[in-house]
Amino acid sequence: MAKVLITGGTGFLGSYLTELLASRGDDVTRSYLVDPDPFLAHKGGGATVRLDVADRDAVVRTLEEVHPDVIYHFAGQPYVRPSWDDPLGTFRVNVDGTLHFLEWIRTNGRRVRFAFAGSGAAYGISPHQPMAEETPMRPSSPYAASKAMGDLLCFQYCSSYEIPTYRFRIFGTTGPGKVGDAPNDFAMQVARLEKGPEPRVMKVGNLDTKRDVTDVRDSVRAMATIVERGIPGEAYNIGSGEPRSVRAILETLRGMAVGPITVEQETSRIRRVDEPVIQADIGRLRKLGWYPQIPWERTLAEILDHWRQVRDTRGLPA
Repeated sequence: MAKVLITGGTGFLGSYLTELLASRGDDVTRSYLVDPDPFLAHKGGGATVRLDVADRDAVVRTLEEVHPDVIYHFAGQPYVRPSWDDPLGTFRVNVDGTLHFLEWIRTNGRRVRFAFAGSGAAYGISPHQPMAEETPMRPSSPYAASKAMGDLLCFQYCSSYEIPTYRFRIFGTTGPGKVGDAPNDFAMQVARLEKGPEPRVMKVGNLDTKRDVTDVRDSVRAMATIVERGIPGEAYNIGSGEPRSVRAILETLRGMAVGPITVEQETSRIRRVDEPVIQADIGRLRKLGWYPQIPWERTLAEILDHWRQVRDTRGLPA
């Protein structure tokens, strides 16, 4: 049994990872900054502690209280769009927040395994698809740049100080309880329109893109597998290895709807930079014995069922 600290542990990825690790017998403590979504808050249980990772003293106090064997670092500013408006805040949380943990491990001389939740967005727009871990990082947003910097810090601290770091490069991850990605945005709209009057019109952004998206339960299994079997200092893509058409995701969910729904593009939903195709090369992850287990249509059906049972984006019961 390991003592595990999951920063941002009451968020989407952290909650599902907590549930997985707790089921395996690990002693998990989750940190949070904002009050969690009620749906996610009950996953996995365990102790919780409020923590602002940008506050170095607070990070030190938390680590000295928990004394973890493993840290999964998910806390941060997780969105592309807000990063354009506040690059400084994004870097303060995502880069300085990561450095605070690495420095504590370095100065305390403890062999704590540190897993960093990086992003496939760090690769940016690449002509090479699928993208392997050797693909140059050319981030196309402040958020992506902050994740690239955190990734490189983990490499440097492993090579310079022999801290066992594991660099996750997470591509699209979805499932019940997520807010803000295309599958959940579409499903939320379908669920609301089913109960509303006609005309039933969905608002969408750019549908002519393809994204590598994985069920969150498969994603967190991949994370645990990397920490258990991966090579310290290595980067590992976490994805399905399959580019999924955003238009096809929309049409699948429309096909599950009760009654007809039409579609209308809305300019405000179109990103400033929107890569046409994003696909992960997951050969390195597969060599560790991982493979996705949950069928994609089941993922979409469960997302839609989740939104049919809640009344707003805070995840409150209907």
